[in-house]
Amino acid sequence: MRVLVIAAHPDDETVFCGGMMAKYASEGHEVFVLLTTRGEGGETGEPPLCARDELGQVREREAQAAIAALGAREVLFLPFCDPVVGPDDTLYHIDATPEEFSGAIAAIMAELRPDVVITHGSNGEYGHPQHIFTHQSVFAALRQLEPWRPAEVLTWGGAYPDPEKPRHINQDDPADIVLDVTPWLRQKIAAMDAHRTQHGLFFRKNPGKTIDELPGRKESFHRWPELQRS
Repeated sequence: MRVLVIAAHPDDETVFCGGMMAKYASEGHEVFVLLTTRGEGGETGEPPLCARDELGQVREREAQAAIAALGAREVLFLPFCDPVVGPDDTLYHIDATPEEFSGAIAAIMAELRPDVVITHGSNGEYGHPQHIFTHQSVFAALRQLEPWRPAEVLTWGGAYPDPEKPRHINQDDPADIVLDVTPWLRQKIAAMDAHRTQHGLFFRKNPGKTIDELPGRKESFHRWPELQRS
């Protein structure tokens, strides 16, 4: 079976879906990751690990190390640039039309023909505009490729009672799967550790925690039967 995880930035695949990726890989399935940007607009590290104009290349290498830790086969990148975060952590929309963006995603899907597609939830987790745009574009790409459909379409951050990471939950997407990722936790920790430039951000969002304590023990997913093979 072939699994395709589609995320807006390097580290999204690990934070939201790393346990599920490691599970699929441990079962012998082919796991591919498609990142729509190289995260050029993100943080360079605390203290900085690279210059701003080097960040895309550095984060590409970090993503490759992370997906290797999770057992995934390959990470692919679309040729879009992540906008720099603005004052007061203002998040911006990528400079691409919906047609350009969904078309690029559809081209990768047409080549890989995945059995399972996993991506961002409809609320963009904490409302990130690029997460929402990626969600919408993945769904548009799936519709472009009809009558072909994957066997399963999942979005992460499905809503369930008393979640470990409330900020990661998409309230409009009730969870159909709540996965205990404990068997793959060491792999997820190693993958998060690989995203070194983002450690400052991770620890600001989770004060007082170590890298071993950052990942939640549960990942949740909403299933979209209207986009799946019947």
